[in-house]
This record gives sequence, C-alpha cells and structure tokens, in this order.
Amino acid sequence: MLLVGDWRVDVAARSATDGTNAARLSPRAVRLLQVLASAPGEALSRQRLLDAVWPDVFVGDESLTQTVTELRRVMGGRIIETIPKHGYRLVAPVEAGAGGDAVQPKAAADGFDLGAYQLCLDARQALMRGGPGAISQPATLTAEAVARAPQFAMARAEYAIALTYLWLYQRDDHHGLDQAVAEAEQAVRLRPDLAIAHAAMGFALGAAGRHGEMRRSLERAMARDANDAEVHMLATRALFAARDYRCTAALAERAAMLNTDDFRPLYFAARSASLFDPLRGRRNAQACLARIRARLALDPSEPRALNTLGPVYTLLGLPDEAVRAVESQGCALSPCQFYDSIAYSAVGDWDRATESFASVVENGWRHADWLTAEPSLGPFRDHPRFHRVARSIGLA
Repeated sequence: MLLVGDWRVDVAARSATDGTNAARLSPRAVRLLQVLASAPGEALSRQRLLDAVWPDVFVGDESLTQTVTELRRVMGGRIIETIPKHGYRLVAPVEAGAGGDAVQPKAAADGFDLGAYQLCLDARQALMRGGPGAISQPATLTAEAVARAPQFAMARAEYAIALTYLWLYQRDDHHGLDQAVAEAEQAVRLRPDLAIAHAAMGFALGAAGRHGEMRRSLERAMARDANDAEVHMLATRALFAARDYRCTAALAERAAMLNTDDFRPLYFAARSASLFDPLRGRRNAQACLARIRARLALDPSEPRALNTLGPVYTLLGLPDEAVRAVESQGCALSPCQFYDSIAYSAVGDWDRATESFASVVENGWRHADWLTAEPSLGPFRDHPRFHRVARSIGLA
C-alpha cells in the first residue's frame, strides 16, 4: 500500500482512491509510481525510469510519456513534475502504508520535544475532564508547546484542535478558524504521515462547514492510523455535526474500543445510533453510563462526567434521574453545560432548557451546526427564546 498525496494506492490490486474517486491503474503505471515513490522529490532521468519500468523490453520515450499521462489523469496533473530535457519527479508527499511494498519515504521532519509532548498530553486531559477552563486551558498549553518546539508536528496539530474548540465554544475577537487551519496545514507539512495532523485539519474544516474537505482529511487520517482513539474521537464529533449519524455511531464505537476508559465516544454512539437502531443506541447508552460511574467512583467531581449523566439518562428513558443529575451536579459554568439544555429539552422542560442554552451562548458557545444536528432539541427549536438565541449565533 502506498499513500501518495491524497491517494491511497493498493499496489497488489492496482487500484487508487482519494476517498471520493477510485480508479484502476495499468501494471506499468503502478510500477512507475513505485519507482518515483522510491525517491520522492528527486528528479529521475527518462532512461532510469525506462530501465526500471520496462527492464526487459525496448520501448521509446512515448511509452513513458503515456504512462505519466495515465497517472496524471487519474491522480491529478500536479502529482508528477516534468523536468525539461531530463525526466520526471514525484512532488506529492509519499509514505508506505500497512502491507506496503518496500518503498520507504524520506524521514519526516519532526522536532520532537518531551516538554512539548507533555504540554499536549496535559491539554488533552484538561479537555477530557471538562469544567471551567476546559476550552481555554488547552489553547494556552498547546500554544506554549508550539513556542517551545515549532517543528514538532503533534504540537501544531493539537494547537489547531484547541483553537477550533475555542472558536466553537468560547469565541472572542482574538481567535478564528483561519489560524486553526493554518496550524493544521503546518502539521501536515511537517509530518504528512501523522494521523492526528490530518484529523486536526478535518476537525477545523468541519467547524468551518467545509464538509467535503473535512471528510477527505478524516479519510487521510484513518488511512494513516486506524488505531488512534483520538483521531476517531475527532472524526466522531465532526461527522455528528455534519449529521452523518451512521458513520458517527460506527467511528464512536471504534473509539470506545480503542480507549476503554473514555465514556465520550459511547455517548455519541448512543445519541447517533438511537436515531436508526434504538436497541444499538440503548446498548451504547448503558455502556456509557457504566463508564461514567466508574469515572465518578475515582473522581466524584469530574465536570464532564457529571454533565453527561443527564443526557445519558434521557437516552435510557429515565427522565427523573436525568433531572436529578442536572440539578445535583453543582458544576461551574462551562461549554459542557450545553448538555443541560439537551437533558431539559428531552424531558420537556423548555424554560430551563432555554435558560441553560442562553447561558452557554452568552459565554461564547457558537456551534450552530450542533444545534441542527442534535436530535433531542427538535421540540425545543419551536420555543421563541430559542429562536432569538439561535439567531445570535448565525442559525436562521
């Protein structure tokens, strides 16, 4: 398997896909791509390419030209550059995937720094725990990581993710998605093989409503690492907001398998699956509740666990428990308290649902796509005050 730019090439099957388009390649085109990929960025002479692709057959330059044309037609004209009076070079980033041929990419630039890595891990932990500072603190920590190690791709990716969360849930005049996208682009340039870099790009593009580009970035992330729980979690959030509930459920369940301590993906799996397979949704909700209880047994004050209890109880058809969970949590204001709106809406308490919603919006919550995607808010959307608050964040 080869990963060439946006394309995943199955050498044995002679097939290529970029997640949207798929095509078959001729044996000579696959071999030429392998030879070019063995020296990415290097100009290879026509004679060297002819000798490598047609070792036992005498062919002219026209055969090479036609094969280059085939690759450009399938994978885009910019993938191979013509070097006048010399030959060609592959300009797209390349790496070997699982089960790939022996083609090895050049070593990726990566200024790994243990201190920056620690800051990134601390940022993830703060976001997962929730509560006050759960959105602003990761941005501060990852900005420090980038300042400490500018060439460390993971730091760039985590900073892009943090900036996207900040834009969605605690927006002010000093942060925007343009910076998040720029940081993700830098992470991809530094490490085109790094799954979290592509996932960060997809997350930021999804927040900007660029769903087609979002999906392609997420596909590239999965192609690079199908066992990264955080990549699956970011994809889950992005696809839920885009209302792809079936894909959300599948990826969320996979994320839950990859990280058996995390209850967040099971909540999304339950919420999504309940729309098309109620039994599957209920199983996920029960598993989510078990993980939340285990987390609260270790830390009874964890804000995100407490915030998520109410909506999970509503998914299990336990409205009284849902209301008690919301009323007893005692959490200070955070973006996670949007879940209070979900719980109150699900039990039909429109006044308190609106009050919770207005409160988080007043403090910077701006995820308009989420309001459209969240199924439990259906009846709540007819409430006059909901309309006024929703309009304030750009939802018609």
